[in-house]
Amino acid sequence: MSHHEIYDSMQDNCADILTPTCPFCGQRGWITAPQTGADALMEGHPVQDVLPEVDPRLREQITSGIHPRCFPGAEFGDGIDPDLIHGH
Repeated sequence: MSHHEIYDSMQDNCADILTPTCPFCGQRGWITAPQTGADALMEGHPVQDVLPEVDPRLREQITSGIHPRCFPGAEFGDGIDPDLIHGH
């Protein structure tokens, strides 16, 4: 079984996946994904296999909670959000 929190989405044939807490900014997030992929994720299948159409940066967020904007220098990231630096 999966450790993911998945909820019904307002979008047809989609599910909202609550992502883990980001270790950089301390916030959780949501990713909206196709319902069939979310169902397979709940069954324990790897995210890269069941959601290949989802951007790799967002698949990383589903797995680790790391937001693409929060991971400086990562190949899947867009760099760190300047507001996060100035906010601390």
